[in-house]
Amino acid sequence: MQDLHTLGVSLTGSRVLLLGAGGAARGCIGALLAAQPEELVIHNRTEATARQLANDNERYGEVHLLSDVSRTSTPEFDLVINATSASLAGAQPDIDHTLLQNAVCYDMMYGASAQPFLKWAGAQGASALHDGLGMLIEQAAASFLLWHEVRPDTAPVREMLARTQPKTR
Repeated sequence: MQDLHTLGVSLTGSRVLLLGAGGAARGCIGALLAAQPEELVIHNRTEATARQLANDNERYGEVHLLSDVSRTSTPEFDLVINATSASLAGAQPDIDHTLLQNAVCYDMMYGASAQPFLKWAGAQGASALHDGLGMLIEQAAASFLLWHEVRPDTAPVREMLARTQPKTR
């Protein structure tokens, strides 16, 4: 969440599509719901797994499945988060490419693993593209805070690593 905040991505009142229902999605869904999006929608290649994730988190807020939302309209999203393992294989998630148009697209992977999804999202008209490197940096800062009771400034680390990362656009 800190990385999204640093990037200027506000979830309050937004429509969010979370791709995947594995460990990465499970780890972030509570924080996403706490940010009070207008709607949080999950899509996974196995619908039963997505439905189970939604049911497991209903105490935090309402979660819809893309298959249910798509039956009544063509949804539009402000933020699309790729929490699938597809990036590891250089593949794109199995979704309608129009769902990425005008959305901020965020891949929880970083570096070369995130590039296939981000390049694909950019070609579909995404408004902004971000990988998960900032998430990794912010997780390290949170751990440092727990151990040393001091939160390090992450800006210099972000700047240094940004110079070494591949450009998506």
